[in-house]
Amino acid sequence: MGQKDISEMDPDDLPEVIAFQDDFTREFISSLDEVEDGYFLFESKTGGYTMKYPENARMDQLYYEMPDDKFEDIQFGEGEETNDHEYGVRATYDKGGRSSEFNRLKGVFEARTSYEGNYESIEYDDKTIHFATSEYFDQDGEIISYNFLGIIMSNYSDQSVSMAYMTDKDSVGDIDLEVIQEKTMKIMESIEFK
Repeated sequence: MGQKDISEMDPDDLPEVIAFQDDFTREFISSLDEVEDGYFLFESKTGGYTMKYPENARMDQLYYEMPDDKFEDIQFGEGEETNDHEYGVRATYDKGGRSSEFNRLKGVFEARTSYEGNYESIEYDDKTIHFATSEYFDQDGEIISYNFLGIIMSNYSDQSVSMAYMTDKDSVGDIDLEVIQEKTMKIMESIEFK
């Protein structure tokens, strides 16, 4: 089955999770089979990449942008009703030109995230993940969110995904931030460029 087939199915015949029950989100899910417990296979409408997608995350149609098959901007997230903490993810796919130049991608990402620090580079066979964590503060200097940032670059083509996973501090409570970082890395590591 492909995305087109799944998006046309009756929601009553699909798994009882937001990834399938939300009409817009369902358009990005390419299989009824879990790739891992709690995750389904997301496929970019550009055809450029796939990744693990949390079963109860909802895509935000209002912020979706894909002017052509070389660029796509998505946002998805989940609340405390279905997850142990509230989070939002913004991911931007780039193909061509700047997507093979880390410093250019980093500059664009800095403008969006306000993070200007260093990244840890993690090499894989097919990609390199440049990863960092940061905190966002309000005007009184209080932390309001924890952010997990990644610039994922293909080692074999001019493609990249810049991803910011942001958690609301108040929803995190006493959850170990390392657990959240592991969830974030699971998604970033699962990205496969086509």
